[in-house]
Amino acid sequence: MKSARYYRCLLVLLLPLGAALYAHAAPQADPPWRVARLNVAEGAVAFAPAGDTEWTEVPRNRPLVRGDRLWTDKGSRAEIQAGSSAVRMDGSTQLEIIALDDQSAQLSVTQGTVYVRVRSLPELENFEIDTPNLAYRAAYPGDYRIDVDAANGTTRVTIHSGTGAAYGEGGQMVALGGGQQVTFRTKGLVQLASQESPPQDNFDRWAAERNRREDQSISARYVPREVVGYQQLDAHGQWSQDATLGAVWTPHSPPANWAPYRNGHWEWIDPWGWTWIDDAVWGFAPFHYGRWTQINSRWAWVPGRMGLKPVYAPALVAFIGGSNVAWFPLAPGEAWQPGYAASPVYMSNVNRNLTVQPNATYAFQRNPEALTAIPAEDFQRGTPAKAGWLRVAANVLTNAKVVPPPAVPQRIAPAAAPRAVAVARPPQPAPTAGPVAPVIVAAAPAAAPAPAAPPAPAAMPAKAAPPASAAAPAKAAAPAPVAAPAKSAPPAPAAAPAPVLATVQQRAQPAATTPQVPRVQQPTVQAQAQAQAQAKLQAEQARREQSARREQEAKREQLARREQAARREELARRAERAQREQFAQREQDKRRAESARRAELAKREEIARREELARRELARRELLAKRAEKQKLEQQARRAEQARREALAQREEAQRREAHAQHVEQARKAADQEAQALRDARAKREREEAAAKEREQRELAQREAQQREVARRDAELRQQQALAEQWRRDRAAWEQQQRDRRNNGRPDLREVDRRNRSPESRGIPILSQPMS
Repeated sequence: MKSARYYRCLLVLLLPLGAALYAHAAPQADPPWRVARLNVAEGAVAFAPAGDTEWTEVPRNRPLVRGDRLWTDKGSRAEIQAGSSAVRMDGSTQLEIIALDDQSAQLSVTQGTVYVRVRSLPELENFEIDTPNLAYRAAYPGDYRIDVDAANGTTRVTIHSGTGAAYGEGGQMVALGGGQQVTFRTKGLVQLASQESPPQDNFDRWAAERNRREDQSISARYVPREVVGYQQLDAHGQWSQDATLGAVWTPHSPPANWAPYRNGHWEWIDPWGWTWIDDAVWGFAPFHYGRWTQINSRWAWVPGRMGLKPVYAPALVAFIGGSNVAWFPLAPGEAWQPGYAASPVYMSNVNRNLTVQPNATYAFQRNPEALTAIPAEDFQRGTPAKAGWLRVAANVLTNAKVVPPPAVPQRIAPAAAPRAVAVARPPQPAPTAGPVAPVIVAAAPAAAPAPAAPPAPAAMPAKAAPPASAAAPAKAAAPAPVAAPAKSAPPAPAAAPAPVLATVQQRAQPAATTPQVPRVQQPTVQAQAQAQAQAKLQAEQARREQSARREQEAKREQLARREQAARREELARRAERAQREQFAQREQDKRRAESARRAELAKREEIARREELARRELARRELLAKRAEKQKLEQQARRAEQARREALAQREEAQRREAHAQHVEQARKAADQEAQALRDARAKREREEAAAKEREQRELAQREAQQREVARRDAELRQQQALAEQWRRDRAAWEQQQRDRRNNGRPDLREVDRRNRSPESRGIPILSQPMS
């Protein structure tokens, strides 16, 4: 019986090691689609990246990933954005990111206070907060506050809005509704106090103000809430609508010679690899989502369509081959190719369903103003690109080709070590009566938690316990501090089996030292006496070892009896405490039922409000789509004209390149005539320019002469018209005069000597030229 129990214990301890080896051998999956970011830091906030124990200042715009830890000193506060959710930390709080991927966000709080705003919680996604006592999982969007008192071993959960559940050891679960506050102790979910949510304190009011600013964000109208860092765009830029690209964002007054991905540095962050970390306050969202373009010679960020789910990328750039490391931003419609292996689904999501074309021509590939280049050593060191970026001539970019990102970084000293921050190191929590180990909740739905076996004796782990809990038995030697809770699939359990494996070796060692009887007979009596003495010594040694093993076994049994007695006493105390709490449980159940009813009512109201907002948003999007379609039809003619001009420009560019190639070939064949050819070409160009200028002058003179001739003809025409008009008036007056003479009885001069008299004598004007 004892041997079977021993091997079961060994099997349970070796299972996590095998799981870790299998996970290491499995192919690498796609990287997560979301990361976290430190939005606000008030006071002293320390940061320790995954796998590092040194606390330093939080680098601006560095993405926070699994394994990263944050610490807020006394009187300090911080805010983290993880997807569309916000996590606010009060002073003296330590937080670690346990998991942050497409399906779960799991954070560990070992001490202090956090205020969580879960804005959206799609189906099959989990948001969980782990403490030394329990694991709290949100069931619906809402506002939740968790207070961890490491010294007393308690966790207080306050539900301002929404609903959720607290999970403890052995599959225990307590549902919590809106307006409820419960204080738990130990991993058995022992409730010390239960009441309605108290009035807001300073930290609650600060978190509520942050929620209000987040709700009123202008940028949230143009980008999804899952775009990390969108809040900083409000105060540092302006939104506008483009007829082709849709919503675009332009930064306020960028510095001289500024271009995207120029003011910052590169850092290797797993699992994405080389990641761009910008220096600007607003420099997170525009450099990990969307594309960049130029509108009226100004850089503008294009986030893309509103309805698509954003996917985080380390840097949306393309690299240029050469002795240095050079890159340029991608324009709208250009696909991004990561430097790591990824599935087609991931490539489709990160490129917003664009088709990846390896030989595609990029908009800014030949633009020196958009290109940034630095030496390869500075790139590896993480030197700021703004300090030593190199300007590349346009003719060098003619034959430049797009290459994959640089390889894994070499062991080169960084340009500047991270600056240490002066904060008090997180204190270790005081030991509690029971084992302090984080409660891990599986990724199953909250309505059906996985059952667990009852607690096993402290000397060995439970028989049916999962591998994750086997690494932290009740009396494990030298347990890790509360600041490092176990993860859903942690690599840390591999260190726990070491004492048990050492015990196995110690148990197996006496068998190797069992005295062996010599098989060869000694020819002398002296040798036989020595052999007998040696056999006696070995037998005495074996007896002593057997006695020592019996003493050790007796000590173990005595320790087991003591622990069993302690457990019986603890069970008796629990039974007594349960009897005392039984009377208060009925009233508490009534309050829970009322809280659940309120939560259900609030949930229905929230669903109705969301449906109304969704209908309004749908109507607004349909209106915007109609406007965009109309603008698209109006732009088709301009696009066709622009395409024709671009084709003509390309043909001219091809002809110019061909002529240039011919000149280069001729120069290679006749090097001795190169200088003369250049002078002749230069003289020819000067003659052509002079001839062109002369032609322009002649054309100008001809145009001036034509203008003068036209002016002269116009003047003559006007003069002729005036004379003709005068002649008509004189003719009419003379005709009237003759009629008057005839009426008065006087002779009509028109009939007298008409043939013999000249026109001048009759007073009729003669034109110098015939009228037209």
